[in-house]
Amino acid sequence: MSKTILFDVDGTLIDTEKTIIKSWQKTLKDILNVEPKAEDLFYILGIPGTKAIEKYSNDPKLSQELMNLWEKNDHSMFHYSNLFSGIEIMLRQLTNKNVQLGIVTSRTDQELKMVFDNFPIQQYFDICITASQTKLHKPNPEPILKAIESLKIDPINTLYIGDSIYDFQCARGANVEFALASWGAKDNPEFSKVDYLLEKPTDLVKLI
Repeated sequence: MSKTILFDVDGTLIDTEKTIIKSWQKTLKDILNVEPKAEDLFYILGIPGTKAIEKYSNDPKLSQELMNLWEKNDHSMFHYSNLFSGIEIMLRQLTNKNVQLGIVTSRTDQELKMVFDNFPIQQYFDICITASQTKLHKPNPEPILKAIESLKIDPINTLYIGDSIYDFQCARGANVEFALASWGAKDNPEFSKVDYLLEKPTDLVKLI
């Protein structure tokens, strides 16, 4: 089984869907006076904020204004976020089994810091690859490939855990196995092709 496990953050380790959607809704209302339904914004889950904004703006100045306010709203609404049940137990058990752990996320360095400031899980990870550290982002494989290169590990011994189709595509492009964190995932027919389906976080420990 895999010697290294890499994790997505949003929808995999942390339940941030409500925070992300609500903060983006407020941003769009305040700046563009549009009020999309939550389900119309699911596309933003799992991709960098800069990419999500492209649907509403191609103007650099407006895009930056949207990003700045979204980050502010995201911070103020982060109290809606929670660590998924069983995550910390799972991380501790994997660490006790000497499994190397890492993070590959579409969050920026600053956005990941906010997660670590609120949830005591940073200690479990040997590496964190964020959107601040690569030119290309999920679904492109570059973030996972950077983690593999930095850790000097073999892709064949690497497993990526995520909840979105972007995570799955990123793993496929990097030639690593993929396990779906079903507790944070939206239905997608492509998920029938994943290597492993995890019903709950501790299912991962059983794979090792």
